[in-house]
Amino acid sequence: MSYIGQGLRRQETHARVASSDWSDHVRRRRSDDNGRTWSSWQQVYEEAPTLNGFTQSGGPSQDGTGPLDPVSGRLIKPVFQRVIRGEPREAMHLLWQGDRRFCDHGFYQLSDDDGESWGEAHMLKYEAGPDFDPQDWGAADFFRSNEMYIGGAAVLANGTVAISATIPVPCRDAEDEKVPSVFPNDYREGCVAGALCFVGRWDADLNNYRWQTSTPMFLPRRQSTRGLVELDLTQLQDGRLLLLMRGSNTGLDPLECPSRRWYAISEDGGLSWGPVTDMRWDTGATLYSPASIAHTFRSHRTGKLYWVGNIPEVPPVGNSPRYPLQIVEIDETAAVPSFKRDTLTTIDDRDPARDSEHLQVSNFSVVDDRDSGRVEIYLIRLGERGGGDDVWTADACRYLLELHATEV
Repeated sequence: MSYIGQGLRRQETHARVASSDWSDHVRRRRSDDNGRTWSSWQQVYEEAPTLNGFTQSGGPSQDGTGPLDPVSGRLIKPVFQRVIRGEPREAMHLLWQGDRRFCDHGFYQLSDDDGESWGEAHMLKYEAGPDFDPQDWGAADFFRSNEMYIGGAAVLANGTVAISATIPVPCRDAEDEKVPSVFPNDYREGCVAGALCFVGRWDADLNNYRWQTSTPMFLPRRQSTRGLVELDLTQLQDGRLLLLMRGSNTGLDPLECPSRRWYAISEDGGLSWGPVTDMRWDTGATLYSPASIAHTFRSHRTGKLYWVGNIPEVPPVGNSPRYPLQIVEIDETAAVPSFKRDTLTTIDDRDPARDSEHLQVSNFSVVDDRDSGRVEIYLIRLGERGGGDDVWTADACRYLLELHATEV
């Protein structure tokens, strides 16, 4: 569920999920009055598009949205594209056996009519390499160059835009290379999955953005065996940029290598970044966070910055546990950002009498209602009925949150 553009138009997407990181039977509908009435469902596709033995997931489309850049007068939408060689479900299964049969790339599209339509896709690059060829999805030179897992876009007060992305970053350390390396840390030999930002400034003559790439960020394998992914980019009230990132301690001792939520700060609009460090409570105490998705947003009602994700009491092991689901206010006024411990509020948690140990309350979308200021969270409670194939027989839930100026 998301807003499209700057008004009250919403888009809802349904898909069938029966294996990890793969979906089909995708349908969408639209509301022009903030969800009061809806169009009929329109099928996007039953099965993802294929060409010469390759399948495309994501990619440029006429759907989705992005923030408005007042300098260009356009919405800018980050676009994730995955091209898979062979049968997608088999490929995603073989990934965990060290056989990666897909490539990920990042693009952006622009809209000058508030998201009613989107222009051509522009590929983001941090190195030399060919553009995507619509007639040859699996071109060898394209497949392994400029790979990235694209993050979000932010329009900055200084007149630029920034798009975050996970990319391979060189990291050679003989001792560290003995630590297990799990996707996407095995993007490329001699690299780990790190992060950077593309910083763009509108060029009216070019009718497009001119881009610079930032200094890269990374963690050694001994701190995150799966690098830095699912990047969450936000501008703080004082103009600094905050990049929150997911890591993982998969394959490591969870006590010797605790699973954290990682972050870095930029004071120059995203071109250079400080050290990657762990997010903490405003008391200075450490906190746990599994390898799971999270989302940061600024409330229309309170003006405050909030983070939604998982902060368990027990040390996570890789992805688990992905409960409870919580919301917490970010203290953005101090020199070191932190989570305000007294504002931590549980949205959902595992009920041992009802939910299996495989429960995940972690894959969700957040909508900050532009009329009421109420926050809506849409989530599938994966694993509530058990593991194996039962992971996918889960209910979709909608949570409604009331935010107040002094508390959640």
